[in-house]
Amino acid sequence: MAAPRTLTQMFRERDDPRLVELLLERPDLAVPDLTGFSQLASRATTRHSVGAAVDQLNAFELWVAGRVSVLSSFEVADLAPAGLDPGDLAAAVERLLTLGLVWGGDGNLRPVRALSATLGSAAALSGPPPSQPPTFVEAGGISPATVTKVAAGSAFEFVRRMDVLVEHCDQQPVRLIRSGGVAQRNVRVVADLLDVRPTMAATYLELARASGLLGISGDTSQELLMPSTVFDSWQTAELADQWVLLAETWLDRHPASGPGWVKRLTLAAFGDPADGLAVPAGEVAAWLDWQRPRRPSRSQQQVVQVLDQASALGVTGLGALASYALPPDATPLSDLLPGRVGHILVQADLTAIAPGPLTAEAAHDIGAMAEIESRGGATVYRFTVASLQRARKLGWSTAEMLQTLEERSQTALPQPLRYLVADLDRPDVARPSHVSAVHQPPSSGSARPVHRAPLRGAVEHAGDPSMSGSLDIEEARAIVVRLRVEELDTGSVGASTATFGDVFDSPLTTLREAVETREVVWCGYVDAAGLRTERLVKVVAVDEGLVEARDATTEDAISLPLRRITAAHILRTGS
Repeated sequence: MAAPRTLTQMFRERDDPRLVELLLERPDLAVPDLTGFSQLASRATTRHSVGAAVDQLNAFELWVAGRVSVLSSFEVADLAPAGLDPGDLAAAVERLLTLGLVWGGDGNLRPVRALSATLGSAAALSGPPPSQPPTFVEAGGISPATVTKVAAGSAFEFVRRMDVLVEHCDQQPVRLIRSGGVAQRNVRVVADLLDVRPTMAATYLELARASGLLGISGDTSQELLMPSTVFDSWQTAELADQWVLLAETWLDRHPASGPGWVKRLTLAAFGDPADGLAVPAGEVAAWLDWQRPRRPSRSQQQVVQVLDQASALGVTGLGALASYALPPDATPLSDLLPGRVGHILVQADLTAIAPGPLTAEAAHDIGAMAEIESRGGATVYRFTVASLQRARKLGWSTAEMLQTLEERSQTALPQPLRYLVADLDRPDVARPSHVSAVHQPPSSGSARPVHRAPLRGAVEHAGDPSMSGSLDIEEARAIVVRLRVEELDTGSVGASTATFGDVFDSPLTTLREAVETREVVWCGYVDAAGLRTERLVKVVAVDEGLVEARDATTEDAISLPLRRITAAHILRTGS
């Protein structure tokens, strides 16, 4: 096949899998909806899009991009200084071709013009960095089976703590401060409730909001964090599916722990989970710096934070990657998690033990009447005057409380607990002092009321890739299909052999293509006096609403506002 003479032609002649790969690597090209290959090429040559693509290059690929950015055309053999492996150079150039930063054929490759402006001239002068990422000197090996079991235990504990947190917010909603955050004293309350550090308690609250489990209810004078309808469906899901939602939220929709690409790349440093590789944070940070040298530097402290959260979430165990973690997969994890139980063991000291994760209904029942005292292999609840009065405020009668406890408990209810419940009917029992400080939903008259006020701030489209600025593979495939259909509908197949550019092409698209091909363009425009005129030009750059060009005959520099250009056609003598 002859070498493509334009970037548009190269994209048009690419097979569908490579076009899908381009869109997955550069999702900004797909927004807004594409109308054709010429528009795809036009977007791929803008400085902003080229800059975003360059940011994805590793250190060696970036060095090669710098070398080719100052050349008008080149072959791979032209780039090979002494001592460099030609195979490494060819792989780097292929990566640039995949990203659309370089186009053309084997004997005549060209960089897009914006590449030089993005990298600057200094990029071509530096010496070559290592062509391979740094090796892990201090990494250790751990049994993959042991890693996965330990990680699964952490995943189970994370899900249970999240369930406890949201149930707590159902019974005692957390009030937000004016800035929309949670006051530090409330963060400390959550930390004590979950038995975690305050920083991790804040992470739980952030993930609950980002995943849609918690939303904002109330007016602007009293905004409260309360469970959303997403929590109702999440609570009835399998434990492994619950974990997948939290893990995906942490990876892609939790900016407080860093961008999603940082977390995914950090986890990718551990390689195949079957190797059981445990890598120190310092070596992971160095590996990241080689992988994305143009991105902001990741300090060892930032990497430690990501790895700490990954460990708490159950993504890693014993410092190595779990087999089910990347991407988060519920199927292998489900076999490692216990089943749900609907019963408790009530003890004489006014406590109750849940011997496993409770069903949604049991968790709501017990959570309404008791406070969580401790977690671990089993959750311990404590019945107090305040917790029982809270259940009363939520619409439970004393008879319903006793009946529910008798149904849920596999041990006989102790007499002190029966007395404590019965005392609620006494008119002289004082209300707990904290009741007025929290929002209490109105009584529904049901023994198991579920209050879901209209919520704001809950993520209703948690699975929408547009929320994270990326595409999934099915969306990319659908875009490629639409491009092919559009091509057939407009009859643009083989347009590269035309003598003139398509008269219906957007002037912007045509001008940007001419920047790359360096061909002469017939340009119609309106001058400062409002008169229509035309001339032949060689376009140098199109940026920030201006077209920089040279007269095709005199080589005089021309600068035209893009808004004044009415038409542009590339003059070609043949393919």
